[in-house]
Amino acid sequence: MLGLGRMPERSETIVYCLTRDRELAVALEERLTAALAFFYNDAARLSQAVVLRLPDLVVIDTGAIREEYGDAGLGPVVAFLRERCPGARLTVRPASGVEHLVAAEAGPDVELLAAERSACVEGVAAACGALASPTSS
Repeated sequence: MLGLGRMPERSETIVYCLTRDRELAVALEERLTAALAFFYNDAARLSQAVVLRLPDLVVIDTGAIREEYGDAGLGPVVAFLRERCPGARLTVRPASGVEHLVAAEAGPDVELLAAERSACVEGVAAACGALASPTSS
């Protein structure tokens, strides 16, 4: 039983996903049964969410970053996330064929996911599993 003012320990992995790919969102929602996933279709909403609650894992789909709508680009999104949630694992789903460019813009400590949808979903699931698994010393 919990006492007043005590919160239960969080057991789910909190995943924030920036994507405009509805099929990817549905596939992630179905696959990530042990995680609590939140989906955002623009960087501003993701930024607001990070201020309210820190995620364990962030998935950035480069297709959701659109400079024509005022987004600054992948670099500033990653920089903001590094600053606001330094303990979160950052992953990026690049567009097919430009992986090397995305990797350069995202930086060294950001994990690249597969561009192909089902492989991306499996990569996110593996990342969630790695977060949930205790590491042995």
